[in-house]
Amino acid sequence: MIEYKKAIKDLTSKLPITEDEIFDYEFSPFKEEFDQIFKFYRETLDRNAHYGIVPSFLYFTNDRSVNAAAGKYNDIYITYINMGTVVFLISRFREKRDLLRNGENNDFVKFESRLDTTINELMYQEALHFTFYHEMGHLVQNSKELETKIFERVESVNGSFFLRRHVLELDADQFSALFIGGHVVQYALSMFGEKMSKDEMIRLLVIFCSSSFFYFLSFNTNNQNIYYEESTHPHPIIRITCVVFHIVGYCTQSLEKKGIDLNIDPKEVINRTLDFSKEICESPEQESLINNYLEVIGVEAVNIQNYLKKTRALSSSDRSLASYKWNQYATMIGNN
Repeated sequence: MIEYKKAIKDLTSKLPITEDEIFDYEFSPFKEEFDQIFKFYRETLDRNAHYGIVPSFLYFTNDRSVNAAAGKYNDIYITYINMGTVVFLISRFREKRDLLRNGENNDFVKFESRLDTTINELMYQEALHFTFYHEMGHLVQNSKELETKIFERVESVNGSFFLRRHVLELDADQFSALFIGGHVVQYALSMFGEKMSKDEMIRLLVIFCSSSFFYFLSFNTNNQNIYYEESTHPHPIIRITCVVFHIVGYCTQSLEKKGIDLNIDPKEVINRTLDFSKEICESPEQESLINNYLEVIGVEAVNIQNYLKKTRALSSSDRSLASYKWNQYATMIGNN
């Protein structure tokens, strides 16, 4: 809390932001959690200074909606997370100790007993991590759009369309997925060691991917018919599909480098993620969104592939993208 208050004082002295806009969590019932979040992500920004994202500030806003943003002002990099995002994720995952209810997920109940924490806690951490790393991806991109803030949440499909903006969003998703994949591999190795089984790894992937799946389902744009060349952000159905493939791809390659070849099929992970997500749905509306995902993926497969080909063509040689910079740094570290 002391470090956060120092950061707020420094922030308001350098940026056109008032203290009223900043969430002071000193008297929040989730004070300790906000403290831990601030400490972890503040250290994460410091550890990733090699991307040139300095000086940087991180803070929580007083906004109760689910949102986060990245921005830049006078060469100062800014990331903020609405306090409503943290509270929503705590309510949706962390406090859901009955997530695996009534023995309906018996296999996962048994699997959870072998972990050092609960599945709902893992899902909470993943959703929060995805939010932060996505915004950090925008900082690393350092695009012109960063000057006007790049918002993670969009409320409608209205507004000007620029395919470049979609490319930036998909790239920030991929950047986030790479970090999430790193967390998954690290956790899998700590739990099961290098002799982990294929089923153990897939179950962990299903848990982490289901968290992202529910997070994207919460976006209001998910209620819109699938669109392509519209809006500021790609449709959530497209985004979550890409995210799962990126997470699985990273984990598979990372484990192979360690001599662990599990031959995991991303499609199997998606199918099992959907099955698991259905089992832990909180409402018929959520189950309906999952069924809609399946239907849209089946009907729109060709259009989705064509859209992704177009965005990949724009991003293939773009060295300003965060995922490109991540790969370059990973290669450099690997060669040293």
